[in-house]
Amino acid sequence: MAKLASLLFIVCLLLSNSLYSVVSDNTQDEINYLISHIESSKCIFNRNGTDYKGSKVVSHIKKKYDYFNEDIKITEDFIALSATKSEISGKKYTVRCDDETEELGKWLLDALAKFRN
Repeated sequence: MAKLASLLFIVCLLLSNSLYSVVSDNTQDEINYLISHIESSKCIFNRNGTDYKGSKVVSHIKKKYDYFNEDIKITEDFIALSATKSEISGKKYTVRCDDETEELGKWLLDALAKFRN
């Protein structure tokens, strides 16, 4: 009986941890919007000194999103962990639109603020 109780406790603990790592529908909608915003943008994205179009950057950001999924609770976590800087070099990602360059993290926070309004 004690073994069964221990097993049930472990299963409940694992389930609660996996449920906790799932983002809310609203957060997922915001993340989907930001991914779409990058993908449809005519801006140029720079990662580690190389320029990319939005579709190429989205592929990389989605991989990081999958990797950091358990740590992402809110949209700002997604931006900070998946779309701000290189984990290897530490260099910040940038975006160039209409001859203006800014950090991708700030650009996405601005887009998120507009989406929320």
